[in-house]
Amino acid sequence: MGRKGDARRQQILEAAKKILMESGPEAFVLRDIAEKIGITHGNLQYYFRTRHDLLVAIFDQEVEKYTNSMQESIAATSTRRGRLAAIIDSGLAVLRTPETALWRMIISMADHNEEVSAILKKENDLYEAVLAKELKQIAPKLSPQRRRHVAKIVRAMLDGLAVQFIHEDPESADMKALQTEMKAVIFALVDAD
Repeated sequence: MGRKGDARRQQILEAAKKILMESGPEAFVLRDIAEKIGITHGNLQYYFRTRHDLLVAIFDQEVEKYTNSMQESIAATSTRRGRLAAIIDSGLAVLRTPETALWRMIISMADHNEEVSAILKKENDLYEAVLAKELKQIAPKLSPQRRRHVAKIVRAMLDGLAVQFIHEDPESADMKALQTEMKAVIFALVDAD
């Protein structure tokens, strides 16, 4: 795909993501997305044949942003504890963005749709694989299984915090203390081996 094709693809992704975040999965209809950006339904299907394909592309892009942010945060720190803290801090930074609604939405959708459940599993597996790779650099003595487990625990903690941020102020003293405790848990999990 050329530059124009890449730009059109990105335009479709941004419009679809906006519709999904603002109106929910019921409004996530290819024909409506095409109309919103002023292209034909057939033109949209040139880039994304199905709603499923478009949903996968949205979440692939989101997990890539998430993992890139994590990797940049880790690379900017030189100590082991700093790198571990950067994992949590980068995740928290993402949780404070509007796109977090997409992740909460896909969890809800996955509960009722096997295809969406498969998308969520794929994206979670990707995040965990990238995190496990980073953990190998941070704590090389951890076994591969332990790295995978720590990655799953980190993801589960961040997922839980994303839900809490719906009804609790992320900047409150209690939430700040919880974030500090999350780092302590990661330090303890990694330092245990």
